[in-house]
Amino acid sequence: MSFIHEKRTRSRLLSRNTTINLLRFFWVVLVIWCEFGVFFYSLSDCKWPDKELKEAGSTEKPTRVLLIADPQLPNPRRSGISWLDYDASSTRYLRKGWSVVTRLHPHVVVWLGDVLASGRYVTNEDEYKDYVDEFKGIFATDKSVPNYFVPGNRDVGLGESSASSKNARKYFTEYFGPVNQEIDLAGHRLIFIDAPGLVDEDYRRHGKGKQYETWTPAVGGPIEFIASVAIRASSSPIILFSHIPLSRPASTSCGPLREKGSIRASAGHGYQNMLGKETTRFVLHTLRPAVVFSGDNRDYCNMTHQLSASDANVLAKTTAREVTVKSFSPSKHIRRPGFQLLSLIPPDSAVSHHGSTFADTHCLLPDTFRIFNSIYLPALVLTAIVLLYLNISTGRHRRRFSTLSPVSASRSRPSSPSQGPESAIWANWSPRKSSGPTSPAVALPPSVTVRVPAKEIFTFGALSPSASGSPLDSPLLSPIPLFHAGHEDEMNPAHYPSQHHSDHVWPSGEDVHEAPSFIPSPSARRSERKWPSWSWSFVFGGRRRRITIALPTWGEMKMFCASDSSDSMYRGKRRGMLWRLGGDSMSVALPAVVTWALIGWLFF
Repeated sequence: MSFIHEKRTRSRLLSRNTTINLLRFFWVVLVIWCEFGVFFYSLSDCKWPDKELKEAGSTEKPTRVLLIADPQLPNPRRSGISWLDYDASSTRYLRKGWSVVTRLHPHVVVWLGDVLASGRYVTNEDEYKDYVDEFKGIFATDKSVPNYFVPGNRDVGLGESSASSKNARKYFTEYFGPVNQEIDLAGHRLIFIDAPGLVDEDYRRHGKGKQYETWTPAVGGPIEFIASVAIRASSSPIILFSHIPLSRPASTSCGPLREKGSIRASAGHGYQNMLGKETTRFVLHTLRPAVVFSGDNRDYCNMTHQLSASDANVLAKTTAREVTVKSFSPSKHIRRPGFQLLSLIPPDSAVSHHGSTFADTHCLLPDTFRIFNSIYLPALVLTAIVLLYLNISTGRHRRRFSTLSPVSASRSRPSSPSQGPESAIWANWSPRKSSGPTSPAVALPPSVTVRVPAKEIFTFGALSPSASGSPLDSPLLSPIPLFHAGHEDEMNPAHYPSQHHSDHVWPSGEDVHEAPSFIPSPSARRSERKWPSWSWSFVFGGRRRRITIALPTWGEMKMFCASDSSDSMYRGKRRGMLWRLGGDSMSVALPAVVTWALIGWLFF
């Protein structure tokens, strides 16, 4: 008995409904994890580099600076964002990523350009204001956290273009701040330069054949700003921020953290991926930065520039490290977006004069392509295999109980009452004995017949006919009056045709106005129909007839699609299994799709 109980328990655990519910739960959890949970997991090992400064002997609490490059927020007005296009997917990714990154609680946020994907094309200030409001709505920060912006070529444009707005630089300055600026933070001088403007002025200088030493800078331009920073001599370390990376040889390695290739010199309509050689030499020689942070390239790069010797300070550093920060937005050029963390301590808190006063580290966001290829796709294949196996096994189980034909079923009937069913009242056959009392085969006596007016005819519930189809073979002696004819009989609803004797008289010859009704067996009763139906009753050939027209119910349509009888047996089998497979697939997918839509709505 314990073995049977264990087998039944295992059968219930592996039942069809249990399997489908488990698949639903699995997909809901999978969607929540892949659409949101992976962002938290990707930052589980992302820590501020304060430990490196403490190991150097500093006891000062570091100032934490978050560096974000190339968010490139799409313009809702111009891209026509919908839930399924690339811009909508990118916007949701930015929202999710930022909602997780803000949990790092930075003290300062620096944006390394290309904050707006199409800011240079906006010609109307109202549209630009809405664009900026969208950006600030997504990248919301605490009011106590200052934000500093470096202009990118997508923000203010680069070169001459009829498509670019002439007011792009004006709008950027009005809503994001100066394109060139300097701030003091934790004993360091943070220099933000207008790299696209520097490229434009470099083209004009080169066109006139002049060197930087003889060039007259444009008023308010980046060259004038860089020269003014150098005049204000200070011992504070300089940290330079530029959207466009500095020049370097083509063979320069970007380190093991880069996904592929290296940064090579190239230029085109509205972009230039490196500053010129002369411009890079001018910037490094004039500012002599301790470290440079840039963006624009999308991928990570870590390299070192050589600085020229300084006559004024022989102890000055001769190298400057440059870090090109990964793009914060997803791109076809990289698999995993990212950002940079920078920790600063005042120089006077360093243990030694040559001790490091800053430390930085990079962090990565989830890989959307890997999520689809390594998680969603295998899970989809596994689910399809499970549903296919479930429907094939269900089809075999159903055919196992439908192989008995009416002929074979009649042959398997018992030949004696001892081998028959527990109750023969509603069976399609009547138990007979070779001896003993049997049902009377004579006409019912007049004293037994119940005479009532035609309006008060009773409905007689009796046994189903025997194999010969005659009520005279019934094991009961007489019909049993059950309900009034005006009352709805549960066992014989009005929409069922009654079984009448061929004549309106009993075999004894007495007229009873109407022959008694014999209700069908309970197994033949149809369930209550919720769909509308129409019925007509009439007398034809001496019998009462009823025609009922009704729309097929959902269960009847499923039975029809799953039917394997008649001439289309094979087609019905195939169509029935495909119908069940499609229904199960939709049933499993619906909760996951609703969950995905809800997450998308929250981050759209």
